[in-house]
Amino acid sequence: METNEEKDIENILLAYGERVRFKQQLQAIQANADMKAMRQDAKSYRSESTGPIRTLWQMYRTTLAVAASAAIITTFGSIFLYQTYQQSHKQEQQYSLLSKEIQAVKSSQRRLLNDYNGRGRGLSTNPAQVSGSGFLLTGDGYFVTNNHIVRDADSVYVQSAKGEVYKARVVYTDQQHDLAFLQLCDDNAFRTMPTVPYSFDARPSDLGERVYTLGYPREEIVYGEGYLSSGTGYRGDSTAYQVAIGVNPGNSGGPLLDEKGNVIGIISGKQTTSEGVSFAVKTNYLLEALNNIPVDSLKGQPLKLNRRNTLANLSRKQQIKRMQDYVYQVKVFKHKD
Repeated sequence: METNEEKDIENILLAYGERVRFKQQLQAIQANADMKAMRQDAKSYRSESTGPIRTLWQMYRTTLAVAASAAIITTFGSIFLYQTYQQSHKQEQQYSLLSKEIQAVKSSQRRLLNDYNGRGRGLSTNPAQVSGSGFLLTGDGYFVTNNHIVRDADSVYVQSAKGEVYKARVVYTDQQHDLAFLQLCDDNAFRTMPTVPYSFDARPSDLGERVYTLGYPREEIVYGEGYLSSGTGYRGDSTAYQVAIGVNPGNSGGPLLDEKGNVIGIISGKQTTSEGVSFAVKTNYLLEALNNIPVDSLKGQPLKLNRRNTLANLSRKQQIKRMQDYVYQVKVFKHKD
């Protein structure tokens, strides 16, 4: 019993001694360690590991900043341009719709004005004694047709392809060449139109040249095409062309145009004994007649024809669409005895 107790005490003392020696060894290691050098090494390691990054940053931070700024500007610029395009596109659509609405209102107002003046109803219930065709010389309302259409007229009205009716004033007539010049701008219902799209060519046209005309042989505009078959008119009349186009009495006064859309003549009649043979007064006699109009008849304003043809590079269908607003039906009323 005593022997076991002695061994336990001995073991406890041995364990305590081991702990004391271990502590002494740790203290000795700490005393010998160069803490200052270790701290310097740690600083050196941090410097070595971060040095290249700092160097790169110092070298390229200006370039990186510019690139980042450019990217930001480009991004926001693209967003701005896209939003601007969307807004502009919407405005364009709104303008187009508004323009169409305005045109519809104008057309409606003109129809109402025509009805108010009794023109539309009057022309439908009281047909004209004579009817023919004619076309604008200028956008401000000067107009040409045949003299034989308006001869002895008490009143003359013209009607557009859209059904708009205007009263016309006879300004001047050239009986020799069967031409009559009218004015629509005395009528408050008429509004000045854009410049006529065709020009007037007074040079002689060649045989076989393709030609066409627009006119009113009935209550709607009619297109006819053919070719120049002779440099002279009926019985060798040097002031006219003979053309191979089938026309009817209502076509008289309509324009004769070449393929480029130049007015080369004014339809004046047809040969009754031959089918498809018609005649047109040459444009140079139209120009001569214009120069003979007294200044007083034009109210002091010279009549200037368009010299720029905007039809030349268009297809025939497009030419017709552009032209038909400038070609009118002429309706003449005479006193009944």
